[in-house]
Amino acid sequence: MKKKYSLRIQLIAFLLVFVVAVLGFIYLFQTTFLDSFYKTNKIKTLHTVGRQVSDAIGEYDMDSILEEVGMSNEVCVRVVSNNENLNYTGACQLRNLDYVLINKIASETYEEANKEKMYNDFKFQRPFGPVPEDMYIFSKMINYDNNDILILVSSGITPLNVTISTIKSQYFIIALVVIIMTLLLAFILSRFILRPIKEINKESKFLSKGEYTGKSVNTSSLELDELNNTLIDANKDILKADKAKKELLGNVSHDLRTPLTMIVGYGEMMRDLPEENNEENINTIIDEAKRLSVLVDDLVDISKMEDDVVELHREDINLNSLLESVYHQYEKHCKANNIDFKLQLSDDVMVNIDENRIKQVLYNFLNNSINYNDKENKEIILGSEKIEDKYRVFVYDNGEGIEEKDIDNIWDRYYKVDKEHKRHQLGSGIGLSLSRQLLIAHDINYGVESKVGEYSKFYFDLNSL
Repeated sequence: MKKKYSLRIQLIAFLLVFVVAVLGFIYLFQTTFLDSFYKTNKIKTLHTVGRQVSDAIGEYDMDSILEEVGMSNEVCVRVVSNNENLNYTGACQLRNLDYVLINKIASETYEEANKEKMYNDFKFQRPFGPVPEDMYIFSKMINYDNNDILILVSSGITPLNVTISTIKSQYFIIALVVIIMTLLLAFILSRFILRPIKEINKESKFLSKGEYTGKSVNTSSLELDELNNTLIDANKDILKADKAKKELLGNVSHDLRTPLTMIVGYGEMMRDLPEENNEENINTIIDEAKRLSVLVDDLVDISKMEDDVVELHREDINLNSLLESVYHQYEKHCKANNIDFKLQLSDDVMVNIDENRIKQVLYNFLNNSINYNDKENKEIILGSEKIEDKYRVFVYDNGEGIEEKDIDNIWDRYYKVDKEHKRHQLGSGIGLSLSRQLLIAHDINYGVESKVGEYSKFYFDLNSL
């Protein structure tokens, strides 16, 4: 397994590698290519000055211009012509060229197509120089006022051996200083960036226990601050999920115990008392068994929704027929419990849905309406109505309603309103969450309207075919 290193070590290593690579490139560039770049720039300067001199020929203050051009570019300028007024000789090495050599240069330059020529085979000995310097001479022939004029521009190019040697000696000092500064920068960065990360990592080990507070983390950037806040929010979600898990276990245990107690109690009674072996008691056992089956199915469906394995089997269904089927399934139960259960139908339309899944949603809506209604004159309406171009399917009840602070939470898994007072009536708290998941899978708009103490109306909208 490949060995892993801390962020601090990696940061220092990356910075050092980068700095050493840059310093190595600069060293190679300065020691290997400096001399050639220096000569290239000098030659380019000679060409440029030569053209500037040709532009100044014939000017009133030509001598002053040529002197200024030569001094500013550190080159030697000489102009040779039969016209004495157009001659110019700077105080430099070109003054020593004899006319034999000048005539040779003029002849060779004249034969060039562009009337320009560069010489790099001259030597110039400075009075106190240890060795002769290479002297580059740029020559240019022009014609001005019927006069042939030879322009000479030269510069001595001193070998850069001494300069390069000096650069090398200075370079190692500079490299040492840069490396030290890089190490200091790495430690500063590690303090302001990596240290908060280490603190976050240290505290995040308590995240699974819901004990991440993030208060001891001193963030130095917006991104780290956002990361810390994200982990704080995740810690809250873990605490919420842990609380929900405990509530689920309690709720499911209660919901399982009640029907199981009924089944066992009625079964033992029918075993011990043969006269109690009647249809009513048998139906009670069957009803309680169905309650258990519904609860287990809801738990299985929730698990499938989390794993995204639930598939919808859509088909074209008559909406009124679907509502009538659900109505008849609850009609007898509501009548037995003195609930005024009504069916309200709209247009006879076809919709494309998974019939069993939509029925499951309506069952949960109806169960919710039955559980949360303590009024003496209980009323529940199952129906549909046209809202613009859609058909809204709803379950209305005149129960206790939902407080505004709870409306956004009732769709959350395991959330149950006022469960302390109504635990004997409520299910496991997964019905509305499952309904929401099924409606989202259908890509259906859904919601609830409610007023405390007056009514609740759960709904979803369908498109007609």
